[in-house]
Amino acid sequence: MIERVVLIKLKPAYATDEQRAAIAAATAKTLPRAEGVRALRIGTPADPRTRRDWDLCLQVVLDDVDAVERYRVDPVHRAYADDYLAPLRERIHVFNFERFEPPGG
Repeated sequence: MIERVVLIKLKPAYATDEQRAAIAAATAKTLPRAEGVRALRIGTPADPRTRRDWDLCLQVVLDDVDAVERYRVDPVHRAYADDYLAPLRERIHVFNFERFEPPGG
């Protein structure tokens, strides 16, 4: 399994608690419909230091690296990333991790 971690810094006009919540809700409604998404978790900053650097953290679970590539070009994901999110964000960092499943757990 792949855990795709996406850190998003919004433009100042959108970096409010209300806007974060609205964007998180739109994300929760949209991204699960993209190809290959097994699970989606969305986080907002829990402390002032994190809030200074990031506004949202998305964790998208996909089967494997091939699924990541299919997800990246999926029309639902492209519309979300290019049409919805891009005008709102200042910067974005994306990382893909192999999920570690401890033995017996």
